[in-house]
Amino acid sequence: MDPLSLIAAIAFFGYIAVVIVSITVEIITEWFRARGRIKAENSDAIAFSLAERIANKDYAKVGGVFDKTPAAATTRVVQGFFDQRTGRVVAARALASTRQPGPEVVRHHAAGRGLVVYS
Repeated sequence: MDPLSLIAAIAFFGYIAVVIVSITVEIITEWFRARGRIKAENSDAIAFSLAERIANKDYAKVGGVFDKTPAAATTRVVQGFFDQRTGRVVAARALASTRQPGPEVVRHHAAGRGLVVYS
């Protein structure tokens, strides 16, 4: 799964959680764990996070998702489940924060050029 295919699959899905605290691996993985049934019921679902921006470094333009987010948000991340078979995002949320993200979030997204796939 490449970031461009994923960006094309993301439709505006409703809400943006503006996080007051920094975005950490724990915040990201907690959301995935709470939706574990998605992966259990769909073996084609892949858990991902895609950074539009991490600590003011731009990675990918995620059209329509962050249009109403305050410009001061230095970190913008979409996380969700992508169904490889259908090419659709089955569940997602957007996170935006003005605080410095956790170091693991920065490192993982930098290594994946903005995209992290969780197993």
